Amino acid sequence: MRRRRTGRRRTLAALATAVFACALAPVAVAQDVTIDRTAVRFVTPETGGNARPRFLTERELGFFTRVEAMMEGIALEPGEYPDRYTRLATDRLVARAMLASLQIQAGTEPPDLPKLAAEARADLADRIGGPAQLDALMAREGIDEAELATFLRDQVRAMYYIDKGVVPILSVTEDALRETFRSAQHPYKSQKFDVARAKLKRWVVVERARVAEIEFLQGARSRIKVTVIR
Repeated sequence: MRRRRTGRRRTLAALATAVFACALAPVAVAQDVTIDRTAVRFVTPETGGNARPRFLTERELGFFTRVEAMMEGIALEPGEYPDRYTRLATDRLVARAMLASLQIQAGTEPPDLPKLAAEARADLADRIGGPAQLDALMAREGIDEAELATFLRDQVRAMYYIDKGVVPILSVTEDALRETFRSAQHPYKSQKFDVARAKLKRWVVVERARVAEIEFLQGARSRIKVTVIR
């Protein structure tokens, strides 16, 4: 028994020494890893009030800041995030979250939501210069497809709520479509009308939604609390 206890003590001592050595050994740490920090916290009655605050990360806000600039044809330098576009991106994302929450609370989802989100992605790509530009922007700002799809689904939900509860935007007449094709600044100027028809209709609906989002936000401003986290 004495020999067994002595052998056990030696084994435990050796194990403790090995664990201590591992604890002191240098740990390999990935280089050039950016920690994603919270940039904005917002509270609205529509999204759950004080009990359920929402957050936007620096990565997400950086991506949508650049989207807003690119939609106006503004080329930003690496690391450049002008306040004007950051505020616009914040307003738009807060409004969409509110409107999407109202649509969810209504108990119905837009029909073919994954398909509509994919179409929203195509529209976004067209607005900023094409799929390659969108892919490059996502890579630069660290946004993956699943994250983008989450935002686009909220965009679609918001559009459907606007159409049913605020102002009709989804129905576009042939005359309105042709007038837009002739007079508006859209990405399909180089195409024939019949070729661009479906994409142009989608573009018109999104344009209407973008206007309605900001108008909705302005009307709800008194009940929204947005905190910028430096």
